Amino acid sequence: MEADRLRLAVVVTTACMTVLGVAGLAPGAARREAGTARPPSGGPPASPLTGPRTTVLLNSGDAPSDAAGRGPAGRDSACVAELGGGPYPDEDVWVFSLPTSAALARFVAVTPRFAAPGQGRVAPAVPAEGGAIGADHGVSVAWLRLPAGWTLVGGTATIAGDADRYLLAGVCAARGSSGQLA
Repeated sequence: MEADRLRLAVVVTTACMTVLGVAGLAPGAARREAGTARPPSGGPPASPLTGPRTTVLLNSGDAPSDAAGRGPAGRDSACVAELGGGPYPDEDVWVFSLPTSAALARFVAVTPRFAAPGQGRVAPAVPAEGGAIGADHGVSVAWLRLPAGWTLVGGTATIAGDADRYLLAGVCAARGSSGQLA
């Protein structure tokens, strides 16, 4: 059931992104629903930089990690509307960022790897398979909603600009979930 919901969310997100991308909106134009707040940075996310792309790994200290202790009551709460929102029943929101020292770098794609109960290793791609890439206070960020109970075990990101790694910025744990694998 959760796998079907995730597939449907991926299909719907991909379709929406395709329609918005083909709709002729100007590059850098705000693509947000009516009534939503602007990101804290005060404007739409910056466009990816031109030039070569680099692949970086997730910071080794951020994996393995699950949502337990990082949720709304935890020190790394990421329950922010502009970063995926939450908390949601049965879904964790994972938020990734580039280091603040890499302020000129931007995410192009993020592919975190998770251990998922009953599914083994799963590597969803952001934004192609859900979530979004944007900016928060001038730093490139990416977020992804996933079923509760998945454990982050690693990942890669394609970036434009210079950075030596990317970080787990926080997790908004599912409401009423321990966030641990069953």
